Amino acid sequence: MCGIAGFFNPSGISFQRDVLASMAQALAHRGPDHQGLFQDRCCALAYRRLSVIDLAGGNQPVIHEPSGAVLVFNGEIYNYQPLRAELASLGHVFRTHSDSEVLLAAYLQWGDTCLRRLVGMFAFAVWNPREQTLFLARDRMGKKPLFYTLLPDGTLIFASEIKSILHFPGVPRRMNPLAMDRMLDYGFNLAPDTFLQGIHQVLPAHTLLAGRNGQRTAPYWDIPMESPVSAISEDEAAEGLRHHLVEAVRDRLVADVPVACYLSGGIDSSSVTGLYANLSNAPVHTLSIAFEDAGYDERHFARMVSSSFGTSHHEFFCAIAQEEIEKLVWHLESPLVTLLNLPFYLLSRQIRDMGFKVVLSGDGADEILGGYDYFKLVKLMNFIGRNETVGRANLLRRVFPGISTPQQAWMQYAMLKGYPAAHPALPYRFQAFQFKNQLMSESFVNRLLPIIGERDEELPVVPGSRSLLDQALYLETKMRLPNLTLALADTMSMANSVELRSPFMDHRLVEYVFSLPSHFKMRGLNEKYLLKKSFRTFLPPAISQRRKQPLSPPGKWFIRMFRDMIGDVLSAATVREKGYFRPEFTDHMLGEFDSDSPMDYSGVIIVAFFVHLFDDLFVSAKTPGGC
Repeated sequence: MCGIAGFFNPSGISFQRDVLASMAQALAHRGPDHQGLFQDRCCALAYRRLSVIDLAGGNQPVIHEPSGAVLVFNGEIYNYQPLRAELASLGHVFRTHSDSEVLLAAYLQWGDTCLRRLVGMFAFAVWNPREQTLFLARDRMGKKPLFYTLLPDGTLIFASEIKSILHFPGVPRRMNPLAMDRMLDYGFNLAPDTFLQGIHQVLPAHTLLAGRNGQRTAPYWDIPMESPVSAISEDEAAEGLRHHLVEAVRDRLVADVPVACYLSGGIDSSSVTGLYANLSNAPVHTLSIAFEDAGYDERHFARMVSSSFGTSHHEFFCAIAQEEIEKLVWHLESPLVTLLNLPFYLLSRQIRDMGFKVVLSGDGADEILGGYDYFKLVKLMNFIGRNETVGRANLLRRVFPGISTPQQAWMQYAMLKGYPAAHPALPYRFQAFQFKNQLMSESFVNRLLPIIGERDEELPVVPGSRSLLDQALYLETKMRLPNLTLALADTMSMANSVELRSPFMDHRLVEYVFSLPSHFKMRGLNEKYLLKKSFRTFLPPAISQRRKQPLSPPGKWFIRMFRDMIGDVLSAATVREKGYFRPEFTDHMLGEFDSDSPMDYSGVIIVAFFVHLFDDLFVSAKTPGGC
C-alpha cells in the first residue's frame, strides 16, 4: 500500500526533481516507510511506501532492466504468488518477493490483458521507454484512487491524491459547479469529475494510455448483468456466498505484518470477523467505536461477537478535536456530506496507534446485497401503484420508522414523483436535496446554468434486462460505492497510514452475487436476506437477524460540539464573499438550530460548513499547503 504520483510529456519534461519530490511528500501519510523517485526525459514517477509485503525488498519504483520499463503501484495483488510461479515458468526472473515486481512482469508479458488475471485492489502506472507510453490502470471496484489532469502544453500529471497534483506548477484551482450540484442531489459527486475543475479520476475498471498521439481511456471489466442463474436453490446460493467470502477473507490475510479487524456488531463486519478468527492461528484483534447516544452505540453487539469468536476486543469513544476537522477535509479532498468520515478516521488512527498497518472491514456488503432502506423503495413504488395518496404516505411511514408523520412521508414520496415508479434510479431521486434551491446563491446558479446540460446523461446505462432491484444494485455499485463508500474508506484509513482491506469487494464475490436472482438478496422487504441466511448458524442469532444500524454520528451532536467554529465559517460576510450560498438562508438555518426548531436543518448546515472548509483548503489557498 502506498501513494504514487508522476507526470509525462512526450515532448520532454522541463521541471526539476524538487517538483517530483514535493508531489511525493504530499503523499507521505500514505507511505511513511520509504520514498522512491524516477525521472528521465519524458516521464517522472514518485512513490511513497507503507511496507506490508516483502518488507525488505518491496521498494519502488520497480525497474525491469532488460526493457527499461518502470512501475509505481498502490495496492495489493492477492494472487501474486500463483502469478509469480506462472511468469517464472515463462522465463521471468525475480529479485524480490514483492507483488509489485510480479505486477510489472505480468504487464510486460500480457499487456493490458493482465488486468483480467489480477485479484486485488490497485492503481498503478507503467512507463514504457521503448514505446514512449505511460499506462495507468485502476482496480475493478474502485478501491484505490487515481487522479489526473492535462495541462495545455500536453503534460499529463497523475497521483493517488489531488493535493499531490496541486504541487505541480500551473495546475488551476477552480470549484467544479457540476460536482457541487451532484453533491446536493445525490450526496456525492460522480467520477470522472472531481470537485476541482479540470482534475479527473480514472474510472474503476478502466485504463488510460498516454503517448505521442494523445490519451485514450478504455474499460476492461463490468459487473455481469446477463440473465441470473435460475437452476440454483436458496440453500445453494447461500452456501456459494459463504464460500466466496471465506476465500476473500483468506486472500486478505496475506501480509508480512499483523492484521486487525473493524467490528461494529452488524452482520457485515461480524461475518468477516468470525471468518478471520476461524482462519487464523494467532489472536485476532478487533476494534469498535462507541457513541454516547444509545441510538448509535453498538458496543453490546460487538462484544457479543467478540465473545463468540474469542477476539481481543478494543473500544473507544467517538471524540474529535476542533483542530482535526480541517484535516478530515484535507484528506478527503471533497466537502463532507456524511459524518461517517469521523468514525472511520478515528478508527484508523486508533488502529495505527495500536501498532497495526492492515485492517479488515465489512464495507460494500450493503451496496451489493441490498442493505439500505432505499432499496425497498424500488419494490414499494411498484407495489403502491395507483393507491390513494394517504395510503402511500402511511405505507412509507410504516416501512421507514424515521419518517414520523404522514406529512413527512408524503414529502418523501413527492420527491420521487419526477421518476416513474418502475425506475432503477429511485434511490437517487429519493435522496434529492430538499433545500437545494433555497441554499444556492444566484451567482453560483449562474455559473451552473451554462453547463447543467452535461448532467443529462450522467447516470450509468444499466445493461441487460434484469429486475428493477438488480438494476438499482448495479447503479449503487457503479455510483455511490466507488464515489462515496470506498473513497471515504480509503482516504480516512490512509490518512493514518493504515491499509484497509474489504473482502466483500472481491470482484469474484461481486460477480457471484450479481449472477443470482434478486429475490435471494431481498426477500420481501428483508434486506441482505442471502447474507443473513448464509451466516444464520455461524453468528449469534441476535447478530444474524439484526436490522442495520447507522454508524454515522448524529448531525445535531456535531453542530453543538463545534457551534462556534461553524458560526465563524458560515458568517454572513464569509458566505457572501465565497458566493456559493445565500447568506440569509444560512443565517436562517443557524437561527432555527439555536432555537431548537422542529425543522431539522442539521444536514444542510453540515454540507455548507464543509463546502467552505474545502474552498479554504483547495480553492482559495495560494499554496498546496497541508494540515
